[in-house]
Amino acid sequence: MTLSKWITPAIALLSLTTGCKNHSDAVKDPTITHTLNAPETSVAGTWCGMFEPTETVNTASAVSPNKITLFIDQMENGEIFGYSVCAGIDRPFKGAYTEEGDKITATLKEPGDNKNDGVFELVITKSPLSLSGKWTPLKPALSSRHYTLVRKNFAYNAAAGKYNESSTRLLTSDDVNNLLKDELRYMRNEIYARHGYTFRLKEVREMFDDQDWYMPISTDVRKKLTAIELKNEKTIKQFEKYANESYDDFGR
Repeated sequence: MTLSKWITPAIALLSLTTGCKNHSDAVKDPTITHTLNAPETSVAGTWCGMFEPTETVNTASAVSPNKITLFIDQMENGEIFGYSVCAGIDRPFKGAYTEEGDKITATLKEPGDNKNDGVFELVITKSPLSLSGKWTPLKPALSSRHYTLVRKNFAYNAAAGKYNESSTRLLTSDDVNNLLKDELRYMRNEIYARHGYTFRLKEVREMFDDQDWYMPISTDVRKKLTAIELKNEKTIKQFEKYANESYDDFGR
């Protein structure tokens, strides 16, 4: 079966579903729709996993792994369009692919107008479905990366995480007044993590990157927060402020 026949059902579904964000800067074709809900048996859709530094570096300049999500939005006529979400930014890519037997090989280039842009070289195996490859930065000073990603759809789960009460019910003062300031910060950021927010700050990314339920999909999820979450975020911030002001008094 040719790739165009094999991928057509997924493309059709892509055109019927609502995207998480308008990435009109990613591609020239305005008919391409970004989606989180393509069938998990298709190549098109979201792939998630760790974006690992390839080089061995000393601890003083160590480059941390980050969780990344690749969105493959369209594959046809030998071209792929999509974008990546990682470490607080999203970047479009496009490139060519070839198919040989069970494997699809692609080279996907980011625009080059951002200091962190580079080139993804990847291989997709159709059975079993898998994606792996390397990323080479356009600037040699940056670290190259390698990755093995899993085809996975994002699903918001209010019950996920350590402090899931911040998404499932209104918090009371008893829920938060005995928490340390770092715990309050974790609780507040966990609300955003459940919605797939990609964090710029390394220390916050590291809170969630090793969580199976966490999947970075967007640089802006504010409008996705529920009324309960918005109220709880405000409550947590108030107690964070109090914890910061009282740090010395309570010896925290």
